[in-house]
Amino acid sequence: MKNIIPEQKEGRKLDCFESIDFESTTMADLAFDSACSSLSNVNHWYELATIPATTFQLTNSVGLPIDRPLALHDYIRLNIPGPGLPSSAGYDWVNVVNIIQDSTAEYKLYALTLKPCPDPQHPENKDTAHFFEGISSSTFLVEQRRNSILIQYAGRNEIINVENHSLGDNIRNLIIGMAAKIGASYPQWKLLVKGLANHIRREQK
Repeated sequence: MKNIIPEQKEGRKLDCFESIDFESTTMADLAFDSACSSLSNVNHWYELATIPATTFQLTNSVGLPIDRPLALHDYIRLNIPGPGLPSSAGYDWVNVVNIIQDSTAEYKLYALTLKPCPDPQHPENKDTAHFFEGISSSTFLVEQRRNSILIQYAGRNEIINVENHSLGDNIRNLIIGMAAKIGASYPQWKLLVKGLANHIRREQK
C-alpha cells in the first residue's frame, strides 16, 4: 500500500474501511469487477451513499461535463454542502493524478488518487480550487484476495487552503476545512465506502 497511498507528511489523515467475504472466489471476482466499475463511474457516486451529501461531476480537461468511466488526468467537480468557493462558481475541483490496476496469482487491485487543483474552466487562475491545499490527496482502493474484498478510502496531508489570492476564498476554505478537520468529512467518505460495499453485496445475493 505504501506506493499506492501517498505518504503522510503533514496535516490530517483519514481512513475508512469496509471488508466483505464471499462464499466463493468466483463470487468475489464478480464483486471486484462491479466495485471497480462503480468506482470509475464518478457521476453516480452520490447514489451509493445512504444519505447523499456532496455531488460529483466528471469533466474533461477544460471543465466540461462528461459521462463515462473516469480516466487519468480527468477532472472532478465537487458540489459540497455549505458555502461555495467564490472564485470557481461555488465548486471545488480535484484532478485524477493516478490510476493503478494490478493482478497477480495472489490478489487483484484497483486504486485511484485525486488531488485538489485549480479550476480547469479558468486556466488563468492558478489558485487551488478546493478547501484543502494541493498537497492533499484522496485515494480509493479496492483489493481482492481469494474470496475477500477490501474497500478503502485514504485521505492524506489534509491541510486547509488559506493561500489563495481571494480573501473570500480563504475565509470560505477556513470554514469548510475546519468542519472537515473536526470530523464533518468522515461520514461522507464512510457512507460512500459502505455504500459501495453494500452495492456489491446486493449484487451477489
